[in-house]
Amino acid sequence: MIGASDLTATWDQFADRLLLIARSMGGSAEDAVQEAFIVLARQPEMPDNPLAWLVAVCRNLQRESHRRERRRRARESRVGRQEWFDRDVNLVDSQLDAGAVTEALMRLSSPTREIIVMRVWGEMTFESIADVVELSRATVHREFHDGLKKLKLTFDIEPQPESMRLCHE
Repeated sequence: MIGASDLTATWDQFADRLLLIARSMGGSAEDAVQEAFIVLARQPEMPDNPLAWLVAVCRNLQRESHRRERRRRARESRVGRQEWFDRDVNLVDSQLDAGAVTEALMRLSSPTREIIVMRVWGEMTFESIADVVELSRATVHREFHDGLKKLKLTFDIEPQPESMRLCHE
């Protein structure tokens, strides 16, 4: 394995240049540079031309990252076209824009957003969600419905009265 002093010297010598090169490739350059040095640290010996080797690793990491991002967006686009609230609240028009829904979800607090996603997409029960987020079942239920109300307001959807809401457990 490459010693810590050799890694430090290589970092000091090439990190700035590698970052500039990685930025020209797009994507998350800082992450790619850090990951490239992690890959270097796992090598049995220092490559003959460390900068060229690191650039190649960065380039491959960024290409892989771009491919993952494209696949993720394609998956989200396919899933996002489904009705979000099909089982629990039957009131959303299937023409909702997936990007707008995603943005609205991202504006919700983290536990509320996670609860909605686990319930709607994950088809999890309130009890199992409560175990995951370490809250009571009642709190999870309340957070879910409060989050739905906020989403309905965002999309100008008339909330249903409590007596008409469907809850499957």
